[in-house]
Amino acid sequence: MLKSMNRYTTSFIFLLILAFPVFSAGEGTMEIAESKTMSLPVTKVILYTAGLAQMVHETTVTNNEIISFPVDPKDINDILKSLVVEDLDGGTVDVVNFDSNDPLSVILGDFRVNPSGSPALTDFLLRTQGEAVTVTTIEGIFRGQIFSVEKLQKEDQLHTILNLMDKSGIKAVDITELKTLQFEDPELQQELVSALSMIARSRVKSIKTLKISFKGEGKRRIRLSYIRAVPLWKTSYRLVLNEAGIPRLEGWALVQNTGSKNWKNIQLGFVAGQPNAFTMDLATPKYVTRQRVDLTSEAPLGPTSYAKAYASEPSAARARSYSEAPSMAKSDNYDYKNEEPYSPAPIISQASGIRTGNFYRYEVKHPVTVEARSSAMIPIIMQEEVGKSLAIYDPTYDKVFKGIRLVNKTDAHWATGPVTVIEGRYYGGDAIIPEMIPGSTRILTYAVHGTLEVQKIRTVQPQRISSLKITDGILYRTDKILRKTSYQIKGDDNELILIHPKETGWKLTESPAISEETAVEYRFFLHEWEKPVTVAEEYIISNQFNLSSVRNSDLTVYMDWKEISPRLKRALGKIAELKLDIDNIRTEINSLANQIKRIEHNQNRIRENMKVLDKKSDLFLQYASQLSNQETELRNINTQMGDRQTRMQSADKALKDYINSLDL
Repeated sequence: MLKSMNRYTTSFIFLLILAFPVFSAGEGTMEIAESKTMSLPVTKVILYTAGLAQMVHETTVTNNEIISFPVDPKDINDILKSLVVEDLDGGTVDVVNFDSNDPLSVILGDFRVNPSGSPALTDFLLRTQGEAVTVTTIEGIFRGQIFSVEKLQKEDQLHTILNLMDKSGIKAVDITELKTLQFEDPELQQELVSALSMIARSRVKSIKTLKISFKGEGKRRIRLSYIRAVPLWKTSYRLVLNEAGIPRLEGWALVQNTGSKNWKNIQLGFVAGQPNAFTMDLATPKYVTRQRVDLTSEAPLGPTSYAKAYASEPSAARARSYSEAPSMAKSDNYDYKNEEPYSPAPIISQASGIRTGNFYRYEVKHPVTVEARSSAMIPIIMQEEVGKSLAIYDPTYDKVFKGIRLVNKTDAHWATGPVTVIEGRYYGGDAIIPEMIPGSTRILTYAVHGTLEVQKIRTVQPQRISSLKITDGILYRTDKILRKTSYQIKGDDNELILIHPKETGWKLTESPAISEETAVEYRFFLHEWEKPVTVAEEYIISNQFNLSSVRNSDLTVYMDWKEISPRLKRALGKIAELKLDIDNIRTEINSLANQIKRIEHNQNRIRENMKVLDKKSDLFLQYASQLSNQETELRNINTQMGDRQTRMQSADKALKDYINSLDL
C-alpha cells in the first residue's frame, strides 16, 4: 500500500489502545487537540460473498485534530479487528481511543452480594449469611443476623425458614408469606440497588465512539477502512438463447444497504471468492484466572536454554488487473414498425473486472447511490456465446430436460445464483448457476423437453459361473451377472446428453463412447439416435474355497458347467472319487464305533446285574461267559478300527497330495 502513495503520504496499520486518561492523544508531545464529531461519508464499499463489506470513509482534517467516529455496538469487534487509518498528506495517526468498561460479571464480582442470575430468594439469602436484616411477616417483625435458610415440610405444605441470630440465640422465622426484608446496613442496601441498575443498563446497547487522533500541519485528507457484516451480495443471471440456441449470459449484482446511512455517489465493488472470516470479542476487557500456588521449598532450577526461533515473512501480495469485462452491446435503434429481433438487445455491463490474488473483483465504472434501508441491482456481466443448448436425459426423474452446457471462457469468477432462461423473448425456465471459476463447465437444466422422449428397458440375466481355477489347493470361482439397458429415443434436437448411473460393482462391457463421467454417472453425448442406444454391464462375484472341504454335490455342479475344460473336469472327477473313498471309510469307522459303543453299553448293564448275584449261580457264570465273548469281539472290532484309520490317513494324504499338485 505504501508503494502506491507519493512520498508525502504516510499510512499506518496500528494497535488500538484503551481509552485511559494517561493515553490521551498528544500528551507530553504537543498541545492536546479537541475532539470533534465530523461527518465521515462512505466513499467506497466492496462487498464479499462471505457476507462482509469493506467500508471506506474519507474526509479532511486541519492541523492536530481528533475525530469522533460513532460505531454501532454490533460492528465494534469487526472494526477493532480490521480498522486501517491513513493520513494521506504527510500527517501521522497518533492513537485511537474508545470507551471500555469491565464486563458486568467482573463489576458485580467486587460487590459484597452479587444478585445476578435472577436467584431464588432462598439462594440469594444464602449469599448474605451474617448480614443484619429486618424481616416482616404475617407473624410480626423480626431482627437479627442471617444464620441459615432451610426448607421444612409442615403438614402438606413446604415452608421456608430463615434462621436469625441475635444476642438471645437463634430464632426461626417462617418467611413463606414474607412481606418485607430490609438490610440494616445502608451501604449494602444501596449497593444492591446499584447492582440491579447496572444489570438493567447492561441490556441497553449504546453507540460506541472511536476517537482518532491525527497530527500534522495544514489541511489534509484522511481515510478509514474496515470490515463489517452486511447482507450477502447476490447474483442473478439471465441466459438469453438466440435462434441457433447459443446462450448469452447477463449477470446482475443485488446489493442491500440495511444500515442507517446513505451510500451517496460511492465507488461500489463486488468480490467473488470465499475469504476466511471469523468474529472475536476485542472490545470487552478480559481477565485471565490465575492458578493459586503455595510457596514450596524446591531446589532452584539451573540454567535453561531454548532453540532460536524465526518469524516467517509474509509473501508480498500480487495483483494483476485485466481489461474491462467485455460488453457486446450495440447501439442499434430498432424500428418496431417492422418485425422485432428474435431476442432482446443485450444489457451493457456497468462493471470492469480485476483479479487480485485468488479473488475476482467487479468494480462499478461510475458512482452509485444506494439509500439507507434500500437495495439496488447493477448489471456486472455481459458475455456472448457462453455455451450451447441441448437436451439431457436424467434417469433420476426418467425425463428429458431442456438444458445448457455453460462454459466460463472468461477470467471472471461467476458467483452462484439463480438464472432465468429466456428463449428469444419468452420465459423458458429457471436454474441455478453454481460457483464457476475460469475455464469451468457446468450443465444446467431449466425445463422438461416437449418434443423428445426416452424409453428405458432393462433386462438382467441370472448369476452364472464365468470361470473356475485351481491353484495351491484353492478353488477360485468367478460368477457374473449380466444386464443390458436399452434406451429408445424419439424426437428431434441437435444434441442429447444421455446420463447413465454408475452402481458399485457394475462395469461397462458395451456402450457408446463415454464423453464425460463423474463418481456417480456416465454421460454419453449423442447426435443421432435412429437405433436404440445399448449399455451392457457386468457384475463380478469372486469366491474361493478349500478344495478339500468342497462337497461332492458342489463338485457335481461344477462338472456340469458347460464351459468347463476337459482337464479341469477330470481333475474334479478324480477329487470326487478320492473324497467318496474317504466318505466310505468314514462310514465304516462310524459303524465300528457304534458297535463298540453298543457292546460297552451291554457290558455295563451285565456288570451291574452281576453285583447282586451269587458268584456260584448259573446266571452269574452265564454273564461271565457272555462278557468273555464280548471282549473277544471288541478286540476284533478294534483291529478293524485300526485298519480303517490307517486307510483313512492314506486316503486323506492321497487327496491332499493330488489337490496340491493341481494348477488348472
